[in-house]
Amino acid sequence: MKRICPVALFLTAFFLALFLFSSSAFSQGRGPLIRDVTVDLDVVNTPIWKVINVMEKGGITNRNWIQIEANFTTAISNKQGESLDDVSAEFEILLPAEDGKSYVLLSGKITYWAFALDGGKHHILAFVPPRIIEKWWGPSNKLNKTDMKRMDARVIFKYNDADVGLGFQVPKQGTAANVAEKFAKAKLMPSLPREKNGILGQDKTPWASLNYDYYEQVKVTETAK
Repeated sequence: MKRICPVALFLTAFFLALFLFSSSAFSQGRGPLIRDVTVDLDVVNTPIWKVINVMEKGGITNRNWIQIEANFTTAISNKQGESLDDVSAEFEILLPAEDGKSYVLLSGKITYWAFALDGGKHHILAFVPPRIIEKWWGPSNKLNKTDMKRMDARVIFKYNDADVGLGFQVPKQGTAANVAEKFAKAKLMPSLPREKNGILGQDKTPWASLNYDYYEQVKVTETAK
C-alpha cells in the first residue's frame, strides 16, 4: 500500500477547505458577503495618452503589462445604502521564471473604499508592471494571451482581517482545487522567490482614470515605514 505523507494530507485538507469556504462560510444568515468570484489574466500594452501641449518622447517601445480582472457578487442588505468598507483584495500569481522550470510568487494587496451590499456584480482591476515581468520572464521574451491562460492566479478578499471571498484563475484542464494546492505548497517553500507589492492597484497605473465608474474605487493607504 502506498504511504501518504502527513504533509500531503495537511495540504490536501488545507486547500480543500480554502476552496470550499467561499461558498459556505461567513454566511451570517444572508449568504457569503462576497461570492461568485472570477479571476481572469490578460496581457495588455501601456495605454497611449495624447496631450496637445506636451512634447512626446521618442524611442519608447510599448511594453506589456499583466492585467488581472476580478468580478464578484456582493450580498444584499435590507438596510439601504449599507456597504462593506475597507475591504482588501490580496492578489497572487505564480509567474513562470525565465528558465521555464521554476516560479516566482507575485503578490499585492489593494484596499477599497466600499463595496455596496446591493446583491450586484462588482469589478476590480490590478496590474503587474513591465519591469517586474522583464525581471523574471526575461527582457527578450514576450508574453501572449496563451501564456496568461496557463498561469495560476487567485484573489482573497479580507474584511476586518477575516477572509470573506476567494477566486481563482484555473488553467485549461485544471481545477480550482489544483490551483489552491499549488498556492498552499508555495506558502511552505522558503526558497521560492517572492515579489511582494509586485501587483499594483489600478490607481497606480496608466489605467487609473479609465472606466472610472465601472471599477471599484481604490482607497489610498499609508505605507508603513
